[in-house]
Amino acid sequence: MLLEIFLPEKVGRRRILSKRILGVALHENIVTITQVFARPSKTVLEGFYKQAIEPGTDETADARTVDAIKKAIAQVKKFDHIRIAVPASMVLFKELELPFIDQEKIRMVLDYEVESMLPFDLNDAVIDFIVTKTNPEKKTSQLLVAAIRNQDLQTMLALYQQAGLEPEEITVDLFSLYGLYEQIPEYTKLPHATALVDLGSHSTRIAFLNNGEMRLTRSMPRGVMTVFKAISDELSMPIDQVALKLSTTGLLVHGDDNFVRSAQKHMINFLNDIQFTLNSFSLKLNFYDGVSKILFFGQTDQIKDLMAFSSDTLQIPCETFNGKKIFENTTIKNKLKDQPDNWSLYALSLGTAIPSEQQNTFDLRRKAFALAHKALVTQQLITAAVCILAVLLTVSINGYLDLRSLEREAEKRETHEINRIKNSGIFSKSSFPKKPTLQSLVRDTQKLAQEKQALWEPFVQHNTHPLEVLLEVTRIINKKQFDTTIDAVDFIADRTKQMPIIEVSGYFRSKTGSDHFIHFTKDFENRFKESNLLRLVDDIDTRQAEENGVKFTAKLTLHDEK
Repeated sequence: MLLEIFLPEKVGRRRILSKRILGVALHENIVTITQVFARPSKTVLEGFYKQAIEPGTDETADARTVDAIKKAIAQVKKFDHIRIAVPASMVLFKELELPFIDQEKIRMVLDYEVESMLPFDLNDAVIDFIVTKTNPEKKTSQLLVAAIRNQDLQTMLALYQQAGLEPEEITVDLFSLYGLYEQIPEYTKLPHATALVDLGSHSTRIAFLNNGEMRLTRSMPRGVMTVFKAISDELSMPIDQVALKLSTTGLLVHGDDNFVRSAQKHMINFLNDIQFTLNSFSLKLNFYDGVSKILFFGQTDQIKDLMAFSSDTLQIPCETFNGKKIFENTTIKNKLKDQPDNWSLYALSLGTAIPSEQQNTFDLRRKAFALAHKALVTQQLITAAVCILAVLLTVSINGYLDLRSLEREAEKRETHEINRIKNSGIFSKSSFPKKPTLQSLVRDTQKLAQEKQALWEPFVQHNTHPLEVLLEVTRIINKKQFDTTIDAVDFIADRTKQMPIIEVSGYFRSKTGSDHFIHFTKDFENRFKESNLLRLVDDIDTRQAEENGVKFTAKLTLHDEK
């Protein structure tokens, strides 16, 4: 999931990311799977799956279990996360009280506190704990510590790995059931003590709860198949026939007195073992209020009327653990299309898939078994690379668009400045380029300015301004006296003499009835001779343009002394 790269799955006990989780449980002869969709505010039950483990010899047990896991997982279409439960028979449980409430502080001292209680080396084991009770006033926590040897945990984990799975979390089956118990309001309100009994084929696991707190656990090496075999041996009846009669007629139907007596006798012996275990728990805890209820789960459907018979025998209310009651919890929703007949069969996998709040952090995936999350790291690296590329692409696109905008603005400004230069009159219309660029115009303008500067330099050296020259030319060519039109006044640099040349060209028209036309050149020359600023360099160049007018060109320069 992409969000995993940027967000944690949980913050403390609160879920942040939604995930489809599988709870997988191994029973003695069946694999059960519960699929849930865990959301931040609600958990949705989506499916139950089961697969029988084919019968066979002990030598083929692992292979048959792996095959059943594969077939069970094949029924699931989609999932994100796998939680499994290891059998409590492999786990050593120890009760411990520590002067801490904060779980991080508990973890810091847990190894030291537990090490002396273990019958094996702490370095060869994985341990974790659940908090069963806290005392805020004394700031103490009561813990139930679970320890499992590395080799036993590896044996269980190998079965899933051979099936192509890598579970992300590992819990204990009794803790899964206890966690399910903690989430059912009806069960948590039971007074005094309660017993959870996991009825298996060849073993039975018992957990003792005092006021809702799991205190003690024990495994008995006897199960329903043990009872069936004892009846079979006594009556010389095939064990399959015994199982069939008990599942159909049960223990309370009379008809075959020999079978009923034998079945009741061996079942009573079995229940007495459970009673003995509960009594030993009570003595150990100095608890004398009695057990208010026994909740059976597992293979309870193998014997008809088992709960009624057990209640009568033990004189304690007995009932099948009903996982369906978890939907009394408003945070869990049922979306199953097909409701199972035996909810207790899936109690273990259901509790594994939906850990209680108190067990949210319990996980035997620690030390050498901790996942490196290589896949997530790979996803993070890939996503980081994609993000970097996306950022670079975004920056490039934005940069390109900005550059195009700047280019358009520059072109707009360049066109504006070209038009300003064009309209300024610096260049004549004939000499202005057809496809000008601002750079070339600036270069030509600078060149023209340098030429003008070189042209005006002699005026500066003679302390004369070109405007003074224009004013003097205007004074000399007195339009009141001479009907004269000036076409141009050009300043020409004479680099050899370091003196400016002023070239005046124009058109003279004699007034009607006057003789100015005849004396124009002489009179004009006399006007220039009278000037204190300018003097003629050469004679005035005149040529007749029409009958009563003359075009002329006069070349002037400054007097040597102003």
